[in-house]
Amino acid sequence: MSIWKRVVALFRREPSVLFPFLIIAGIELLALVFLYFSPHFPIKIIMGPPIRRIWGAIYMHYPFFYELLPRLFYYTKIILSIFAGSITSGMAVYAISLAVKSKPVDLKEVFRHVMKRYLSLILLTTILFVAVHFLMKQPSDLLIKYFRAGHPKLLFLGPKFWMVYVVPVMNFVFAVFFQGLFVFSIPFVVIKGKKFLPALGRGMLLFFRLFVRTIVVVAVPMILYIPVTMLRGNISFLADKFMPEVVGIVLLIGILVGTLVVDLLLTTATTLIFLEATDEA
Repeated sequence: MSIWKRVVALFRREPSVLFPFLIIAGIELLALVFLYFSPHFPIKIIMGPPIRRIWGAIYMHYPFFYELLPRLFYYTKIILSIFAGSITSGMAVYAISLAVKSKPVDLKEVFRHVMKRYLSLILLTTILFVAVHFLMKQPSDLLIKYFRAGHPKLLFLGPKFWMVYVVPVMNFVFAVFFQGLFVFSIPFVVIKGKKFLPALGRGMLLFFRLFVRTIVVVAVPMILYIPVTMLRGNISFLADKFMPEVVGIVLLIGILVGTLVVDLLLTTATTLIFLEATDEA
C-alpha cells in the first residue's frame, strides 16, 4: 500500500489524529482576525503603539495597514509555530503512533505526554524555522547584492532570469531539504523519548538513510503550497487590482492550505515512515 493510501486509511480509522492540526489552525485564524482588526477599537489600544513606533502612524490607516498585515502575520506565525505549533506537532506525531499500534488515542493523555518534552520540541522547532525561514533566504540575498553591485550577468544570465526562475526553484529545494532534515527529530523526542541533541542527530541520520523516499514524501505536500506562495508573492498586485481587504483572504487561504493540508499530510506521512523504519509500527 502506498504511503498516501495509508495516510487516508489512518484518517478514516482514527479521525482524532486530525485534532492537533485543527487546534493550531484555529489559533492561527484567531491571531489573523486579531491582527486584521488592529486599526480598530479596542484592538488598536494594544497594537497601535508598537505599529506607530516601529513602522509609523500611517500604517494604522486604510489602506496602508494592509501593506503591513502580511509582515505582522509572518512574525506572529513564527512565534505561534515555536511555542504552540511545537506542542500540536508533537501531539499529532504521538497520536499517529498510538493509532498505528491500535491503541486508544486519548488527547488529554497525549497532551500530558508531549508537555513533558516541551523544551526539546521548542528547540527543534526553533532550529527548523531558522533553517527554513532565514538560511534558505541567503542565496537570494547574495544574488540581490551581486546585481546591485553593478554586475549585469551571472553565468551568462541576467538578474530577471535569476530572480524570476532560478531563485524560486532554489527556495523550494532548500525548503524541502531542511524540512526533511529535521522531520524525524520530533518523532524521536515524543515516540522514542530522546533528548534534544540525540533526537536531532538520530533524526538527521535517519533522513540521510531514507534520503530519496523522505525527499519525495516531503516534496509532494509542499508542491501543493506553491499556488499559495504565488498568491502571496503577488499580494500587492491583487490588493491594487481588487481591494486591499484581499490581503486577509490570501493569508486565510495560506492557513487552510498550509496547516490543514500541507502540514497534515507531511507530518502524517513522515511519521508513518519513521514508525516503519524504527520497527515501531
